[in-house]
Amino acid sequence: MITMMNKNFNPADLLTASETLRANDRWIIFTHVKSDGDALGSASALFEAGVNAGKIVSWFSPDEKLPETYKYLARFDDCISCENFSFVDDGTLYVFLDCSTEIRSVAGFDINNPLNSLNIDHHEDNTNYARVNCVDGSASSTCEMLYRVFTAGNWDITLNMAESLYTGIFTDTGGFSFSNTSKLTHDIAGELIALGVSAARMTDRISQNKTPESLQVWARVLSRVKVFGPENIFAVSMIYADDFRETESDLTGTEGLSQMLMSIRGVKFAAIATEHDDGVVRLSVRSRNGSPFGAGEFARMYAGGGHEKAAGCAFPFPAEKVLCELESAILRKYHECNRPHQ
Repeated sequence: MITMMNKNFNPADLLTASETLRANDRWIIFTHVKSDGDALGSASALFEAGVNAGKIVSWFSPDEKLPETYKYLARFDDCISCENFSFVDDGTLYVFLDCSTEIRSVAGFDINNPLNSLNIDHHEDNTNYARVNCVDGSASSTCEMLYRVFTAGNWDITLNMAESLYTGIFTDTGGFSFSNTSKLTHDIAGELIALGVSAARMTDRISQNKTPESLQVWARVLSRVKVFGPENIFAVSMIYADDFRETESDLTGTEGLSQMLMSIRGVKFAAIATEHDDGVVRLSVRSRNGSPFGAGEFARMYAGGGHEKAAGCAFPFPAEKVLCELESAILRKYHECNRPHQ
């Protein structure tokens, strides 16, 4: 039995989430824009759990296409792309996974009338927008949270579910290397391995499957890296829409680029700006111990969201000005953080 030690989280929320799932026969699952391993892993695991329990389950994502890296996940091909959804009070349970706010997922959810909804997440800036909220900001990942929900309610965890949960934990901890990795995280990973998960096989699936086309984009991005600030603690780079067209690749091959910038010696804060076909530029932000401000704190300056180590937001500048403006914004934030208190 794994014991959770966290004075800021009420363990009763785990059982409440489990009972909410049990009590409803139809679930609709939602994940956030630009889905990552944690969002997809948690949705895959919950979808599989629902089907195994005889529930009617659907899954919607605002992404036009999911990252092919995670195609091995159970129910991956059942995900439906959807920008706007009509939420109706018909007894359906609407489940949001890994979404710190309702606007991170499909449009249409009304926080003033949350209907029959459940929010399972690990972001410390989660706004608790659903009718039932199960949020622990100290958890490594939503997959860690979902494992705890399953065990609180004595759900059977199949190998497919275990691999999906391991995927989210592995990716959101940077392969168990980030500071959000706790003893509990390792204990849960060990339990999943005991259920049949092969750590070596999962590492191969997640980390060893980039396409030649995506590596061409990586090469372009790395050639544009700029390191700056005191002791070179900041790094930024840019992906242009033309990069995808000219290499015949897409957004799904860029996951991990922000973390690559964090591997530069001395860098504590990094941001990758990506220009989309519609002209919108989005930032993927990462930080670690030693940064004067967290990734989530920076992203919230631009109505974004996330947690201390990883976050995202739209950046309101045309592509040709982004790198200059991004550097300026980071330095302004740095100087604000280091301004003497009056």
